[in-house]
Amino acid sequence: MSLPSLKQTACALLLSALAQGAFATTRDDVLNWVGQPSPEVLPDAGRVLRADDAAVISSLQPPGYAEEFLFPEVDMEIQATANIEPHVSYTEATQEFLGKATIDGDGALQNYTAGRPFSDEQLKAATPEQAGLMLAWNRIHRWQYYGWRNDELTMNYIRPAAPGTRGKLNEGLEGGGHVERFLVQNYQRVYLNHLAWMKDHGYKADAEDVETRLYKDYVEFLEPFDVKGTKFVVERPLDATEEDQVNSYLPSQRRVRRLSAQERADVYMGSDMTIDDFEAFSGRVLDFDWKLLGEKDVLFVIDARKPLPTYFGPQSRVPHDRWQVRRCWAVEATPKWKGHPYASKIIFFDKQTMSSPVALAFNREGKLWRIFGVLYHLQAPGTTPQEQLERSVPLWEGTIAIDVLANTSTISVANKVTTMPTMSKQQIKRRFDVSSLTEGR
Repeated sequence: MSLPSLKQTACALLLSALAQGAFATTRDDVLNWVGQPSPEVLPDAGRVLRADDAAVISSLQPPGYAEEFLFPEVDMEIQATANIEPHVSYTEATQEFLGKATIDGDGALQNYTAGRPFSDEQLKAATPEQAGLMLAWNRIHRWQYYGWRNDELTMNYIRPAAPGTRGKLNEGLEGGGHVERFLVQNYQRVYLNHLAWMKDHGYKADAEDVETRLYKDYVEFLEPFDVKGTKFVVERPLDATEEDQVNSYLPSQRRVRRLSAQERADVYMGSDMTIDDFEAFSGRVLDFDWKLLGEKDVLFVIDARKPLPTYFGPQSRVPHDRWQVRRCWAVEATPKWKGHPYASKIIFFDKQTMSSPVALAFNREGKLWRIFGVLYHLQAPGTTPQEQLERSVPLWEGTIAIDVLANTSTISVANKVTTMPTMSKQQIKRRFDVSSLTEGR
């Protein structure tokens, strides 16, 4: 047999083997992958990975997720790995308070002011459990300016299309599958404390609740009709031992109700994710035990071609975009609450930005259950001081949530460009006050 034929046969066998293993991936498979060294030669910028590059893709994507890219039309443009520095105020705060932050016996962050709490040198000197906690806090306090806003994003609930039919798809979805349901929402987060650029104001925003709140989230559903007007305000306390305050307004009940902590682990609005799965991980650090597993090179989209994403593939859940190979921390989070639906979750944190490009959740049998992926895009540098702040953060562009066992997915698509707006005291109050949930009702 000729060399090209051997190569084609080997590629076909590898594709087949990987595809068959897509629904049988275990936690041990992912741990073994994390423990393997990255390829000595990484794909060059400008190269396009295609179906016969399955071995390269599987070396740079964790088992269970790599299989998503194994279809004939796949093409993944490789982009040079970018140097993505935070705003200078964050870097200066990191240096000023280097070595000051500590973790108490319960895992809570102490003596933290601003910047990145823990350095790479501190991580290397710590136990895997201590380092995992440090990275969780670094994640929470990554550079985010005031937080991002998107006035219109769609959550597409995708199911396999009936055999021999072409499913109905929404804008941005260009492959197979069928959108069974979709929800359009408006989202924004605002950070109130530990703000590196607010040194002259005690590192706090000029707003109410800065003495008790780290950030607030606002979510409003715009369509379809049966959820229109549903709103949430999520408040993350500064005291890590306190529960999040999650207030929701349901038009059908015409009242505001507070969600319990355990409801955070329920599926969010019937999707394939929970509230804690937003951007791969947005939960409370003290709800989990943490462990650093190691470092790994991972392919993900951090500088998308366009500010609005497109997806392709058999179920329209693979970003059709350009990809960077970026060095990540691999961390495992194990819920302390025994009734949590996940047995554990392995999360990859970009070492430079602390964004979470990929996370994998496992069920009680140790099988891969859900996969989460996040897409970002970079903005052109600003010229004025305000523009430099507003354009210094990789902006959210889309989220992938895949239920591997059920073969369903929820694909979030930005319909409007995400922004990182400067917020005044009046704007924060008008947007995030709990009383605003019932305005106009």
